[in-house]
Amino acid sequence: MGSNIDVKGRDFELLSFVAGRRLCLVLPMAHRMVHLMLGALIPSFDWKLEDGTAPQSMSMDDKVGFNLRKAQSLQAIPIQTQ
Repeated sequence: MGSNIDVKGRDFELLSFVAGRRLCLVLPMAHRMVHLMLGALIPSFDWKLEDGTAPQSMSMDDKVGFNLRKAQSLQAIPIQTQ
């Protein structure tokens, strides 16, 4: 889950918007659109935690490193609303 993919085109694992020196001009717009699309999709589903985990029993501890992450990963499962 913790992949260190460089979005500037130096890694060849991700070439969707970049390729070396020729960056895609709409890369900043694409980053904004992902947030807008997620904001539209999240209310369209009901969500549950994996393995029936109760929200009160979730660990909210952080794992400090180069960036701040949750110590225990969270997986939310979408359920289509009726």
